[in-house]
Amino acid sequence: DLAYCYRMGEYFLTQRWDFMTNRKVRDTVFCHYMSTEPHLLELFNALKGTSYTDSKNININTLEGSFYSNLKNDISFLLDGIIIVLIEHQTTINPNMPLRFLSYLDELYRRLTSSQSAKIYGSVLIRVPAPEFYVFYDGEDISFDHKLLKLSDAFETPSENLELIAHVYNLADGKSQKLKDKCQSLLEYSIFSNRYKFYRKQNLSIDEAVHKSVHYCLEHDVMTEYLKNHQEEVIDMFGFEWNEQEAREALLKAGEARGEARGEARGEARGKFAGKLEAIKSLMKSTNWSAEAAMKALDIAPSDYKKYLMML
Repeated sequence: DLAYCYRMGEYFLTQRWDFMTNRKVRDTVFCHYMSTEPHLLELFNALKGTSYTDSKNININTLEGSFYSNLKNDISFLLDGIIIVLIEHQTTINPNMPLRFLSYLDELYRRLTSSQSAKIYGSVLIRVPAPEFYVFYDGEDISFDHKLLKLSDAFETPSENLELIAHVYNLADGKSQKLKDKCQSLLEYSIFSNRYKFYRKQNLSIDEAVHKSVHYCLEHDVMTEYLKNHQEEVIDMFGFEWNEQEAREALLKAGEARGEARGEARGEARGKFAGKLEAIKSLMKSTNWSAEAAMKALDIAPSDYKKYLMML
């Protein structure tokens, strides 16, 4: 029902707005749990088959936004100053992730080379760390273990002049098992997340499912120290993360339905554009977000921001 989707979307967002104003607790549990030097070192070794041992070689440089840029990513870090790793956690597959990674990498390189900005037009090569891109998928699609997202898939015409490849790993039960077996922290997070999804399928509320998942993990020695120290934060973070996902889907569905109805005579493409415009406006109104923040939450490609801004 269109009206129900719209009401539920606004309800979820307004109920959690006070909580969202604290940037620290807006992190997802995945980011909060994995963003430690030992966990990231373990994850990198599992992904690349390496055997680094000193977590002091990890330098976390996640984008948190600044006066010059409002870009924020989930996790990024330098390893030994020669490799830069960018990680995103998602509950829906976003085919535009290579384009988003490109913008994150551009900002990270800008910051890393800022002390050498005067040399960029010179004859001496400025060395930069080699990038790696990873997405950890935590949604309902169990049709894949691992897939690749390529920037070149978005090109209007074929070109070999630029490529960016993001590896997507599925964290569902029984998926990406070889990777999980090599990385205890990733395995334990996936147990927690999949237990939550299990309880939700039993028609428990979001808060009930989060509480039961926490208790299950504590009883089975999963993420034990982390949950003991951050139990209340986890309940808030995980509850908000999935509330936000359901709200985004509800608002987008409602907005697209409205837009398609309005735009039926003008064609499907215009209808979908109008639908997303409705969803942007709804998010801005119910959360006081900027247009850019609303578009990011709705997974609208940054390259499309301008055409929506012109209509707001």
